[in-house]
This record gives sequence, structure tokens and C-alpha cells, in this order.
Amino acid sequence: MYIRFFKSSFAGQYFSIGIIGLALWLPAFVAPQVMPPPDGPSPLYAILYEILHETPRIATILGFFLVLTEAYWLTQILTKHELVLKNSSLSALVFLVLMSFYPEMLILNPLNIVVLLLIFMLDNLLRSYNKPEHLDHVYAAGFFTAVATMFYLPFLLWFAFVVISFIIFRSGRWREWMSSLIGLFTPFIFLFTGYFWTDQLTEKILEYRDFYRQILVYPNPFKPDFIVISAFTLMIALYGLVKNRGAGAERTVEIRAKTSIFLWINFFALLSFAYSRSLTIYQPMLFAPVFTLVITSALTGFKKTVVMEMILLAYFLVVLFNNLLVHDLLLH
Repeated sequence: MYIRFFKSSFAGQYFSIGIIGLALWLPAFVAPQVMPPPDGPSPLYAILYEILHETPRIATILGFFLVLTEAYWLTQILTKHELVLKNSSLSALVFLVLMSFYPEMLILNPLNIVVLLLIFMLDNLLRSYNKPEHLDHVYAAGFFTAVATMFYLPFLLWFAFVVISFIIFRSGRWREWMSSLIGLFTPFIFLFTGYFWTDQLTEKILEYRDFYRQILVYPNPFKPDFIVISAFTLMIALYGLVKNRGAGAERTVEIRAKTSIFLWINFFALLSFAYSRSLTIYQPMLFAPVFTLVITSALTGFKKTVVMEMILLAYFLVVLFNNLLVHDLLLH
């Protein structure tokens, strides 16, 4: 059925994915959501918000093309490192649906921007595997962690994700650890120099400190449709995870190590969830790269996928139906 169609990677498949994305985002193009305001110190997102929050349709278009770009780029990374079947566009489709499964996500927001920077990080970390000289890659991983923090402050916790990747890759050279730390500090040196120059340094340091003192504060309760679709998403991802782990013995040491890097995303997405505050509704986007990997691996690893195809089709129709109709009905 359709999984066989997306197991290949030609212009027709990517065109079809774009059409599916347009269908999912259609309600947002017709009646755009409002960009979420910054929550906590996030200087780069604050600038974007000031420019775009009064033009939600433009923000929606930018958000759509951002997610589409992420879908295609993540697919290239997964196939290049042989984490999924080569010449497959299925991962782009899975990622696109995961990033669009709830109406409030269909706008440019801090989390879909951060996912782009997370993909940058993943690309550099994976490319650093078993390379004798890769200080540029680990520096970039630390650098993009800091840049992402300026859009979404809880992402600062993800620097430990970079450190864990060194442990998994058995990279014990101190120059690499120091290079990633310098990469992390570089954007903050410029940021805090600007704060010092404008006499805001003390105020901003206190603002950062106060942000991390508030934990598990969620001012916006989850709506029923969000809970139902999130649970559906989690069940499919867990199925993919079980199948993915079952096939681990058949893989090389390198592929197992790179897959482990992706699986650690689950832990850090949950960790930053504690500080997501009013942006909690967008937090599931951080799980999209790892969920894409495990679901795609499960689908491409078996010849008989009729049952899974039916489940995924039902999932897509539920998401589409909710985006088009149900969510608005619940609001009214």
C-alpha cells in the first residue's frame, strides 16, 4: 500500500508529502493561530515575535516551510548514516505528521525553530563519530545548543546531551569536550556583552536564575483532543521503539551507537518539559526526530505492514479531522 510508495525517494514522493502537509496546515492558512509570546529570557525569539506576531498568516507560512525543510533534512541525515532504509522518503512523511498533529502547533513557534537547531546538532554529532579531527563538529554542537537556548531557554539543559554523545561514542579526548564548551559559551559571551553594554546585565542574570527556580508550572491545561492524540502518538512510537530495539543485534556497532544518540532525545525532551511553562503545548515537537526514527525503522523493517499501515492511516485521519473540525468545536 502507501508505505511501499514512500519507501522510494523520488520527486513524486516528496511532492505528495508536500500536498499532505498542505492538507494538515490548511486550517492554519485559512484562520492562522497567534504566535505564542516569549516565556522567559529568549532574546532571539523575542525579536521574531516583535516582527511577526501581528502578521500571523506570514508566521504560519514560515512555520510550514520550516517544518517541511526539517522533514527533508532529517530524512537525508537518517539515510546518510544508514539509520533507516536508504532512498526512502517515509521518514519525511512521519516527521511532518508528528510536527503537525495539533492545531496550535501550526504556526512559527520556539519549538519548531529549536527542532531545526537540534537537527543541526544531531548532524554534527553523527558526523563526528570515529573522526580523528572533528573539533569543528563538536564546537558546532555546543554552539547550536546555545543558539537554541536563545529561542527556548529550557534547551540549555541539552548541553548534557552533547556530553552524553561523547560517552556513547567513547570520545575521551579533552580537546573535544573543551571545544564543545567553548561553542556553548561563544553566543552567550556576545549576548551578555550586549546586556553589559546596555546596563541590563544584573537584571538579566536574575531573570535567568528566576526562570529555573520555577518548575512544573503549566498555566494552560491540556484540552481533551490534545490528550487523546498525544496518547495515540505515544502508542505508535512505543510500538516502533520495541521493534527498533528488537532489531538491534543485527546492526553494526556504529549504527547502534548513533541510534542510542537519538534515543537519548526522549530523556532530554522530558527533562526540559519541566520548564516548558506556557509553551508546554509545543513540547511534543522535541520528540519528533526520535519518534520519526523508531516509527520509520519499524515500518521499513518488515515486508508485511498492512496492520501498521491501517493504524497509521487511522492516526493521520484523526489528526486531519481534529485539525479541520474538532479542535474548533471544542473551543466553542
